[in-house]
Order: sequence, then structure tokens, then C-alpha cells
Amino acid sequence: MADNQRTQIKATIRRAMQSAQSATNELDSQAMKELTALYRSALAEIQQLVTNSANEMGTVRLSQLQVLTRQIEEILNQINQTQSHMIEGYIVEAAKNGGNTFSTSIPVERVSQSIDSAVLAVRTMKQKDGLQLSDRLWRVHRNAKEQLIQAVERAVILGNSAADAAQEFQQRAEAVPLNITQQMNMASGSAINKKMKDALIYDQGAPYHQIKRVMRTEINRAHGVAFQNSAFEDEFVVGTKFKLSPNHPKRDICDMHAKANLYGLGEGVYPQGKSPWPAHPNTLSYEQVVFVDEVSDEDRAGQTNHLDWLKSQSKELQKAVLGHDKKVSALRQGHLTKGMIATPWKHLEPALKRKGVDTASL
Repeated sequence: MADNQRTQIKATIRRAMQSAQSATNELDSQAMKELTALYRSALAEIQQLVTNSANEMGTVRLSQLQVLTRQIEEILNQINQTQSHMIEGYIVEAAKNGGNTFSTSIPVERVSQSIDSAVLAVRTMKQKDGLQLSDRLWRVHRNAKEQLIQAVERAVILGNSAADAAQEFQQRAEAVPLNITQQMNMASGSAINKKMKDALIYDQGAPYHQIKRVMRTEINRAHGVAFQNSAFEDEFVVGTKFKLSPNHPKRDICDMHAKANLYGLGEGVYPQGKSPWPAHPNTLSYEQVVFVDEVSDEDRAGQTNHLDWLKSQSKELQKAVLGHDKKVSALRQGHLTKGMIATPWKHLEPALKRKGVDTASL
């Protein structure tokens, strides 16, 4: 009877896992839509300010620059406040989705503790660069101000300088050089508005893409940490399984995390506190729970380590995980250690050279 009841509880938890993951996926989609609307609205405001600052010839004069940049900065400050509140709200909701997966098998107060702990962890966790979430949001905001203000200042200053130079050519009844004419156009309202659109939203590394990356990463992290916290409150849970998303874009280090049996619990299964998830920002991977009665003798016998697992894979997968042909050669020649697997080659090469490895021959 007890076994049958436990089977029913496990089935309920698995359904709850799927439901929670779907809810967080929907939450992510909603967050991206809201963020897009925020940035498009802000862009429209900025472009209207630029248009209003232009004279009858459609040019933004130097006399308007200080007021314009101050107005743009105010809009960027509003974006920062709004997106910070958005991220906070979505983190809490994602943590609830993850933590409540186990509401049928552990006490309510432990679920609440798991959720609260996850939210706190996401807020305060320092990444490899030493930054917490608030630092990361501040950096995105700082970069936004630098990129947009500098773009406006450069366009207006160079455009107006070119206009002065063109006037001198005209006073001498000389043709205005093409490069001067092109530079004059930089100060036009239409040119500045295009620059604002690219700098805020469309350029690689634009604030919009930076904040999307942060938001998606932290929503996923909040769900996953709360899920892990609650999972290990269940006495029958032995680990969590690192799962690749069906939309996993290309093979990378996540493939190793999902396939290597490092603890004798099965492929990609990790005991409490040992999971490498999330392996990188903006990840699409997720985790599922594994119960103690699901670990087989084959799983226990098949335990391996990172390096042995890598050495048993094809050269193509080794490169996908390690990211560089030289690192593959270092692995095959026995120079690579576990701690070097995720290290970029540009940082790893000097370390290998100090150990006396001829990296040129790898």
C-alpha cells in the first residue's frame, strides 16, 4: 500500500514538474514581450525628442544638445527603474513555480522557505565576474547611458562642425567635399533617430539585448534554485537530472553535464549541491528530479569522471564541449585537468606554457 501511495506521489510530482516548467516558459515569454514593449516605447519617446530638437532644416544644433541629452538620460533612468521592478517580480513568480512543484510531498513551510531562499540567492549570488544582480542591472544602465549619450553628442558635434566647414567652402564659392556633406548629415534628426534605434535595441551588445540576457538567465535561475531547494526536502529524492532543452541550439559544455555519469546516479544526475546547472547565461537547459528507486545497478557501476568521459567521446563532441582544437589536443595528450575544461583557450594557453607545454605543437 505504501509503495503504491509513493508511486502516486511520484506521478503527481512529475506532472507538477512539467506544469511548473511550462509555467516558467510562459513567464519567460511574457517577460520578453513586456521588455520589448518597454524599449520600443522608450525609443519612440527618444525619437520624438530628437525630432522636436531639430530646426526647420531638420538639423539638431549644438544649442539643443545639452537639453536633449538630459532628456534622453531621464528616459533611460525610467527604463532602469521599470526593468528592475520587472525582473524582481518575475524572479519571485519563477521561484514560486519551481518551489511549488513539491507542495504535495513536503510541508508548506518548507516550500515557502525554499522559494524565499531561492529569491535571496538570485539577488545576492555573485557570478564569476564578482557581480550580483543589482550590479549587473546597474552595468546595463550605465552602458545604455554611455552608448546613447555619446552617440548623440558625436553626431551633433561632428555634424555641426561639418556644417561650419561647408559654409566656409560655400563662401569661397568652392564645391563642398563629399565627406563634409556626409558628416553634415550626421546631425540630421532622421540620422540621429536611426542611430538611437540601433544603439538602444538593434546593435550587437545593445542595452535591450543585454537586459534580455540578464532577465532570461535570472528567471530560469530562480525557478531552478527553488526547484532544487524543494526537491531535496523530499527524503526519496536522490538527485536532479540536467536536461537539454529540445531547442538546445548547438552542442556545448551542457552536453557533457547532461550525459556524464559523475556520481553513479545515472547520466547527468547530480546529488544535492553538485549540479553544474545553469552552465552559462541565457541557458535553455533545465532540471528534473530523480528518485532513489530509479537509480539502477548499471548507473552505479557506470560512474566516471569529466576527463575520462571526454576522452571517450568523438573529436567533434570534444571540441563542442572544450571550445577549441588546441584544448582537444591538450586533452588527448594528458595536459588538461578538470579545472581547465571551461577555461577559454586565451587564458589556458599561458598556464600550460608555464607548465612547460609546447602549445604551438598541440
